[in-house]
Amino acid sequence: MYPVQIRDKAPRRLAALLHAGSFEEIGCTLGQTCQILEERGLLDRAGCMVGVYWDNPVLAPAGTLHSHAGIDVPAGMDIAAPLQELRLSGGRHAVLRYTGPYSGLAGAYRYLFTRWLPENRETQAEGPVLEIYRNASMDTPSDQLVTDICVPLT
Repeated sequence: MYPVQIRDKAPRRLAALLHAGSFEEIGCTLGQTCQILEERGLLDRAGCMVGVYWDNPVLAPAGTLHSHAGIDVPAGMDIAAPLQELRLSGGRHAVLRYTGPYSGLAGAYRYLFTRWLPENRETQAEGPVLEIYRNASMDTPSDQLVTDICVPLT
């Protein structure tokens, strides 16, 4: 249904803001992260936007969810408050490539967790689930948005 590959992901260094609450509302916090980097003249050195999801939204109420809205940044780039440096280890991940509006991500997650992982005898490892936004809703039609959902595997 959705293309999924197992990949070894490289470690990441992000400039990030903490986002508390519903994961579906992280877009505003991502916008704030971009704005801060732009105001500092650093956005042109940054890479992809990345959502870092620490909690399982099925098990935790929306008001208790924690995530980070980050942007890939190069080593040596200064990260000052209110941004925080977030270092993510790499490793083996299931990567589902989803194309379409963000409103359709829930279906992609359902497929990945309820079908693909069990059918492929894979188990989620400790660590956050990542959404890597390959393009931006500011300049891309919603049906052409590309998001990689990355789940760490044991």
